[in-house]
Amino acid sequence: MSAAAASARARAEVATPTLAPTRSLSVGLVAMVPLFACYEFALLAEPRSARNFGELSLGLLLRPFGTHADAARAIVLLLGSLVAFLVASRRSRASLGSDVARVFLEGVLAACVLGPLMVIVLRSLSGYLPVLDASWDPGQPGPGLVDTALVFGAGAWEELVFRVGLYSFVYWLALRFLAAFDVGERVARASAEVLGLSLSSLLFAAAHFQPVLRHFGPGGRPFDPALFTWLALGGVAMGLLFRLRGPGVAAWTHGLFNVALWIGLDPDVIW
Repeated sequence: MSAAAASARARAEVATPTLAPTRSLSVGLVAMVPLFACYEFALLAEPRSARNFGELSLGLLLRPFGTHADAARAIVLLLGSLVAFLVASRRSRASLGSDVARVFLEGVLAACVLGPLMVIVLRSLSGYLPVLDASWDPGQPGPGLVDTALVFGAGAWEELVFRVGLYSFVYWLALRFLAAFDVGERVARASAEVLGLSLSSLLFAAAHFQPVLRHFGPGGRPFDPALFTWLALGGVAMGLLFRLRGPGVAAWTHGLFNVALWIGLDPDVIW
């Protein structure tokens, strides 16, 4: 290996520190297994249930399987979970169980903090942003087991698409684009983070409305600026959790928060 190549490799190793086990993708995917299982249970119990945008968008890759697309998705999830478990087990060894438990506990704590925090931010910016009123309703009340399992599992699909996928891809792309202009590593990384967080949060919010969702499947709501603001703010919160605590914590927080809203815990009650 040449001196230049060795120097470049050393810089790359310094610039890419090893993640804590609970922040790794493999542990995060293992922790998401219960959420994916709940989503699959809901679809098996009620095949006509409204699908989540995350699952629908990734499901486009499985359309060639036709009527067997659901079975293909289940097989992909099973194989992906198995690979994640093997990778996480090799890295975490005997601590995998405690790592997954820690992801769950952090997700519960973050879900309890997220609602009040979002309400405080929205109300503090009430003079600049549209704010949800007391009549806001997250959707048709559906505290039944199937509906609850569906919205709980939807959190994992959305984190997989918008944070693991979109946020990471935008960050990676922006980082390499800015590096070409030699703006400095800190500026490039900070700018890439802002771009990834902003774009993933805005598209996450947009994906809940009919103008976007109708291209993938039925469902969605008519566009509402106040609800879009709420969802975009939620996307920012999930994006920060993803970057700071890992995909598993973001998914559990998302899923539990979805359930809280679904059973009727609206913003005014949270406050």
